[in-house]
Amino acid sequence: MVKVLIAEDNVPISVHLSNVINFTKEAHAISIVNNGTEVYQTIKTLKPEIVILDLKLPGEDGLEILRKIEENSKETKVIIYSGEPEYIAKVRGYESVVNFFSKTQPCEAVGVEVQRIAREISFKYKEDKIYDILFKLGFQPSQKGTEFIKDCIEISIKEHEENLKKIYQRIAIIKGKKAYTIKADVQVAVHKMWKYANKEKVRKFLRLGDYEEPSAKNVVTMVKYYVAK
Repeated sequence: MVKVLIAEDNVPISVHLSNVINFTKEAHAISIVNNGTEVYQTIKTLKPEIVILDLKLPGEDGLEILRKIEENSKETKVIIYSGEPEYIAKVRGYESVVNFFSKTQPCEAVGVEVQRIAREISFKYKEDKIYDILFKLGFQPSQKGTEFIKDCIEISIKEHEENLKKIYQRIAIIKGKKAYTIKADVQVAVHKMWKYANKEKVRKFLRLGDYEEPSAKNVVTMVKYYVAK
């Protein structure tokens, strides 16, 4: 679950934001900080993926906090939630800022944006995990088939699709290729992986029988299973 830090000195607003975020399945409000001087240290300690930042805070204002995030924690996504429109205009050049909300907008609007970003972050984690598992099995990063296998698993997760033929067709539309070309590249990648792999390790990982060999189907199914764990 994606971690969210709320930096807001208005207690009713911060509590409402926390409740809205915790209602989602994708994100969790891990802390509320009411004083600007404590915000960046809390970011360093708790390492939230998303920060909801009020720009006018006591102690240290949001602009100074944002400068520190830009210099040291660029992977952190920042949503500005401010009642100061002149402040909002000053932060448009910051890479870490993904969206701006005025306090005339409800907390629920911020919650929807948190949910969207959290889904993107969660899927990026899954992408990285897919590659990590494929490389451990013995698939080579440079092979077209390895990329297509990753695509197969991603589409299967996103669209809850188990039929490999339909997945190939979906990738073909996205890539502007023929489905049989994608299928062939995947089969070549699986064959090469198996040729040079630690067969005992791969059989155990893919839950194959003693004489069974890997196929595109069981690679996609089992890697998807481990990614979801």
